[in-house]
Amino acid sequence: MAYYPGRLKALKLEPTAVTIEIAEGRFRVVAGKRHLGSWPMESLVVNRTSVYRFAFEIEGDSFEFFPEDPSAFSHGVGAIVDLTETKGRYGLKARIQNASSV
Repeated sequence: MAYYPGRLKALKLEPTAVTIEIAEGRFRVVAGKRHLGSWPMESLVVNRTSVYRFAFEIEGDSFEFFPEDPSAFSHGVGAIVDLTETKGRYGLKARIQNASSV
């Protein structure tokens, strides 16, 4: 089982310290000793929206997650990176284009 501590934020939710657990094809959200929910991984699409932020939907509600270890979380959930953004500090598309033009 993989554990990813961080802060979870939603429209009607103040940033809350949680741990996301990923095991046996499940995505679980735990706050302290309280289990907030569990969903099948195949029902989620996690998008990496910045270096430190991830976005996903659960049952129609949008969430943002700020993990303590963004790289490990990204790898653990198979996050999708939107390469269409050319501005901002993420700038992955521009770095790929620069590297491939050399």
